[in-house]
Amino acid sequence: MTDRIHRADRPVVISVGLRKSPLEHRAALEAAHRQGCSTVLLAAKAPAGLPGALLADVRIVDPHDTETFDKTVSAVAAEHSVAGVVTWSDAGVEPAARAADQLGLPGIGPKVARLARNKYLMRSALSGAPHLIPRFARVRTWDDAEQAAGDIGFPAVLKPAAGSGSKGIFQLREETQLRPAFDELTRMTGADGDSIFRHDRGDLVYEELLRGSEHSVEGFVHRGEVTIAGITDKTTTEPFRLELAHLHPSTLPSAACTAVHTLTRAVVHALGFDHCAFHLECMYDPASGARLIEVAARAGGDFIGSHLVGLATGVPFHENVIRIATGRAPVLPREQPLYAGMRKIMAPSAGKLLRIDGIGTALGVPGVQHAVLDRTPGTDIRLPPAHFSSSAVGALIATGDTAESVGRTLDTASDAVHVEIAPVE
Repeated sequence: MTDRIHRADRPVVISVGLRKSPLEHRAALEAAHRQGCSTVLLAAKAPAGLPGALLADVRIVDPHDTETFDKTVSAVAAEHSVAGVVTWSDAGVEPAARAADQLGLPGIGPKVARLARNKYLMRSALSGAPHLIPRFARVRTWDDAEQAAGDIGFPAVLKPAAGSGSKGIFQLREETQLRPAFDELTRMTGADGDSIFRHDRGDLVYEELLRGSEHSVEGFVHRGEVTIAGITDKTTTEPFRLELAHLHPSTLPSAACTAVHTLTRAVVHALGFDHCAFHLECMYDPASGARLIEVAARAGGDFIGSHLVGLATGVPFHENVIRIATGRAPVLPREQPLYAGMRKIMAPSAGKLLRIDGIGTALGVPGVQHAVLDRTPGTDIRLPPAHFSSSAVGALIATGDTAESVGRTLDTASDAVHVEIAPVE
């Protein structure tokens, strides 16, 4: 299936998929437009409500059907002047790397993209610097799980090697939690599980539980030079580590920021990242320093790349993603004038979503920039471990001149929103 909307007067950027939220995918398309390009979207399914004026072409193709996808890339290149290839999600990292390589365009490269997608391979590539990573082991069988628990101990984390969006992160405080977590993850990543695991079926990682505060680093690599756009503070839920809130820039003290920057540069160089954006997640503890959770070869989701960095700095992060993909160096601001934060609107329980009230009131709170609803009335809401994303029904985005003012704004706006759930009978 092909939906063609030709814009012959502009070069195009191939986008391998888009984010699920219209607010996020519009930001990606608008960034390409402001950088002088139209977008050709390659996706298994096109999101509803795409702004056609910003699209040169839409091709419905499964990015993981290698032969068909590669033929589609060739067909696009035959009809358009392709200036670059981008992706906005983990699932698109490897197909996008392959497409860039096929067309001789700037990109991370297929072998490095594989390291970015599989956390076991990522940690193995960094095993020469054990102070940067948690102790870890690959788990594919129950015997592997028992061996890893014996070697590494508790507390620990068991998670998919190729997950994303906090899917399937199990914190293990004691041995009795290991078997249920292993069984659930084996089911989740098995042949009938989520398609995100299709190339890493049954591949898990057991690792020590890192302590400290959680952060992400947003940045770019261009011709080997690492540029850090900033550090984001993260708030997650327990025990499944769902991402609940973000604040950019970080409130970490200077010495901690230096440690996080040092970790970031060491990891990105060791993995061979180049010609890409990155979103690195880490923990910082004053006693042990900064240590890697994982690093993605794409912009951060959850509105970090699409909105928070740009709202805080005045320079849209996604525009620099397009710059890097088309072979140009990123442009960064000279100062950071604002703070920007996001907080998710969470369902209080499992059941059927009846209504979400108070969004208009929340939008009227000074400092609130956006209110996003991701679920509609009638949606079935499930909580982890039954489901790892449906409990987030929306999000609020706000700015302020201090971190504290952003926090107060989001507190006030969140208090105005009421989510009503009908319990499951």
